[in-house]
Amino acid sequence: MWLAFLIIIAAGIGLAWYGAGSLRPTVTESGLQFRTIKAGSGETLGSNDAALMDYVLTVNGRVVDTSENHGGPQPFAMGSVFPGFAEAMTRMQEGGLYRFTMPPRLAFGNGPTPRGFPGGDLTFEVQVRKVVRGGAQLMGPPPNPPQQ
Repeated sequence: MWLAFLIIIAAGIGLAWYGAGSLRPTVTESGLQFRTIKAGSGETLGSNDAALMDYVLTVNGRVVDTSENHGGPQPFAMGSVFPGFAEAMTRMQEGGLYRFTMPPRLAFGNGPTPRGFPGGDLTFEVQVRKVVRGGAQLMGPPPNPPQQ
């Protein structure tokens, strides 16, 4: 009877450990910690794609910025975001909800943190609303002003 009891306890611990795996982030070679909260559908974002996203950025548990501060979902392309954010985008799909944390060097390089920006790891929670395949070209740099 004790053996059966121990087997049941061991099975419960094993299932709890296995289930907690979905709560652990994947850590990439660069140090990005990425977790899928709700999987999206379709292909992951590519370097030529753009995406409309809702986001919340926190540093040390304090909200620093949100898409709501800018009027709602915002457009992003890999060429116009932090390197760590671009790396995270390669793992996202339309409709998905993601949480990722990056060290400041994946946002600002090896230079100092921008003035007025709190120090510490940056954590984003992102929901991909819409993906536009090839949309990065539409978001290219603004044209040069006319020469006079």
